[in-house]
Amino acid sequence: MAKINLLDPLLSSRIAAGEVIERPLSILRELLDNSIDAGADEIEVALDGGGIDRLQIKDNGSGIDREGISLIGHRHATSKIKSPDDLYDISTLGFRGEALYSISAVSRLTISTCSLSTGEKSTLVIDNGRREEISSYGPDRGTIITTEDLFIEIPARRAFLKREQAESQACRNLFLSKALAFPQIRFRLIVDGALRIDLPKCSSYKERVMGHYRKLGISDSDIVELQVKEEDYSIAAVCSSSALKRSDRKEIRIYVNGRPVDDYPLMQAVTYGYGEMLPGGSFPYAAIFIENRPELSDFNIHPAKKEVKLRNGADIHHSLTVLLRNTERKIPEIKADNQLYFNHDNGWDSKPPASSSQFAFNQEKKNTSTSNVYEKIPLYREKDSAWLEKAKALREKEKEREREREKKRGNLSMDVEEEKNRPIYIGQAFKLFIICQKGDELYLIDQHAAHERIIYDELTKERDIQMLAIPIELDLDTLQLEALESHAHIYSSLGIMLSKGRDGRWRVDGIPSLCRGIEDKIISFIETSRFDEHSIEMELFAVIACRKAIKRGDEISRYSAEAIMERVFRMEEPCCPHGRTFLVKLKEKELMEMVGRT
Repeated sequence: MAKINLLDPLLSSRIAAGEVIERPLSILRELLDNSIDAGADEIEVALDGGGIDRLQIKDNGSGIDREGISLIGHRHATSKIKSPDDLYDISTLGFRGEALYSISAVSRLTISTCSLSTGEKSTLVIDNGRREEISSYGPDRGTIITTEDLFIEIPARRAFLKREQAESQACRNLFLSKALAFPQIRFRLIVDGALRIDLPKCSSYKERVMGHYRKLGISDSDIVELQVKEEDYSIAAVCSSSALKRSDRKEIRIYVNGRPVDDYPLMQAVTYGYGEMLPGGSFPYAAIFIENRPELSDFNIHPAKKEVKLRNGADIHHSLTVLLRNTERKIPEIKADNQLYFNHDNGWDSKPPASSSQFAFNQEKKNTSTSNVYEKIPLYREKDSAWLEKAKALREKEKEREREREKKRGNLSMDVEEEKNRPIYIGQAFKLFIICQKGDELYLIDQHAAHERIIYDELTKERDIQMLAIPIELDLDTLQLEALESHAHIYSSLGIMLSKGRDGRWRVDGIPSLCRGIEDKIISFIETSRFDEHSIEMELFAVIACRKAIKRGDEISRYSAEAIMERVFRMEEPCCPHGRTFLVKLKEKELMEMVGRT
């Protein structure tokens, strides 16, 4: 066995620093937290060489007194907490006392400060772990912290840094993300000597967020501000109406007590809130600001404080979902009656085309009602609170009709008229729409929404249970346990088999066979759900159906398309579990008139 040695203190400090400081944005994150905690209302950041060569932050906060400056550079030196109990009531962004110690171990760190309470000025330099004497000069107010030559004495770490432009962009994104949560502070960012971002003080979250959204070409009319306040927490949301959507989640930003966090359940709550307003695969613009009681929030689970555990997470999840359902259901360029018309020149439009020379051949028909030429298509259907009961009643009707069809097939062959009305598959458009013809009508079917409805109907029928070879344990806090205790029988009736061990831990033993492959979604739903009994079946099966259904962009075979078509044309009410219509119809006569074949 190799000989065991004690590491040199300088070497051990550099190893420990690697857990906190990965790149320039790690430094910027920690220093911004310190400036905000110091009560600054003006913060300026300057980057040179992507922050690798030089990163400086100036603030007009409370500064650091001479006693405090003498402790900087020692591990776990912090002004934020004093006792173990303070860990359960953290109201500051920083608290571990590792940031400045780690930064000073891997760069040349210079701190110049003026204490607001004593008026003392101090400057301290720590060059890659080597302290210099404290000098008695500094700014007239606040603190200036400068780091230079990051990882200059650790070439192996420096070699793994990205290009200067990439590091600079990462710092810029972090700077903006931090600034959105503190509208009362002015933020300025200077990159290689040029002012890149200047965010003045604002009076509200919406005003600050709109400064960012306007640069993305978004107008104020497309953004709404929503708020809810409960006993232990409050939520403010600055988010887009349903007229705006993205193909990714990059503009869903979630903050808890001023910290940007990566939290899947909260991201899921935003998706649920918009579920019936946006098509599958689309996401909103949303900045969610949650203020929770400090004792109910634990950030001490990730070195970068990117994650949080919320003791009242299920309540916040539910409140956020309900809040976002109040977002304006706005469809771009649609008349008040929510109708859409087909314009042969521009595609689907909110109104019939105006008279023009291209319709001169049909002048007489211009003065007639355009509803005879352009079929009105309902684009959005409000979610029906009685959807579950209606779906079950429709399913019973479909079963009855199927029995009648079987009886007819046993005695008679399909007659000519039925054969004529049989849907004929034509193809797939934009990897989203199934195109088919039935009689003298042309149909477009949204493949994702249609398949989603089919799976939903299958889930609500008698269920084939798939027992799990290895049961999945649930990680629940006290509030979530209470919710599961009251709802366990509902989950079991839906085909999700739950059991409680002697240690009090719940586990999932079986799931509906249709849910294989998305066990993690079911687990997440159970761990975060606080819905009432009536909603659980609707919400859970809608989530499962959406995840299992074919997606926009998927190429499907003729056989699969025909199977979907057959099921769709047997539905009395063709809409997905979220209430969106997925079937568009256009008659042959209307097409003929559009191209002048009258």
